[in-house]
Amino acid sequence: MDKRDGLKTLDEVMQPDIRHSFFRRVNRETGEGKALTLEDHYQSIEHYGLHDAVPDEVATQYDVARNIYIYAWYEYRFFNVSEMQALTVLEFALRYRIGEVEFAAYIKARRKKAKEEGQGIRIGDGLKALVEYCRDHTLISNRCFAAWHRQPELKAQDEHTFAKLEEMRQLGLSEIELDYSALEVPEPDDSYDHIQHLINHVNKIRNMYAHGSSMLNNGALITFEMVSEFINQLYVN
Repeated sequence: MDKRDGLKTLDEVMQPDIRHSFFRRVNRETGEGKALTLEDHYQSIEHYGLHDAVPDEVATQYDVARNIYIYAWYEYRFFNVSEMQALTVLEFALRYRIGEVEFAAYIKARRKKAKEEGQGIRIGDGLKALVEYCRDHTLISNRCFAAWHRQPELKAQDEHTFAKLEEMRQLGLSEIELDYSALEVPEPDDSYDHIQHLINHVNKIRNMYAHGSSMLNNGALITFEMVSEFINQLYVN
């Protein structure tokens, strides 16, 4: 897709974006694949809702993001728009939960401490600092993020992949089979700090969209998972 999409014609408005046909849903047990359907697409985002305890002001804006995701079935580039909206809602939810006065006092105290210790670092008051506040006040927990529990499996898969790629290189093969079914996956590692991972990366993704990007991907679901889990922790725990 190396040229502009252009405005859809009127008779194309309710037609699925052709880029969805490039992917298939695979049954892990049978290995059989089938074309994605609108029902599959809808169910994938329906799963990531917010708890009833979340204020309506936040939940309404979050569902704007989810509805944009649904319409990505017809306009593929809406995946990016929905992800940007979800991250915007995360910041809104954090500010709403913490309060501007409380957050301003937190930033002031951190800046004062940094100055007294001669750290010479800039302490901002954006999304990264909001996540740090949640960490420092134990409003969120590593164990409440699904990604923390998946980390050992992903690490094992990566190690298997790299090992197979090296084997393929050494044997001069053009292809090799990856089989994750027999991998031994350890229990989640308490030393893995997923919250720090969010601190390091979430604001960068949001800023990439905010400052303009031509990136195109359909991986917004992982962001919706994180945002819904994060917001639910803020208002339920």
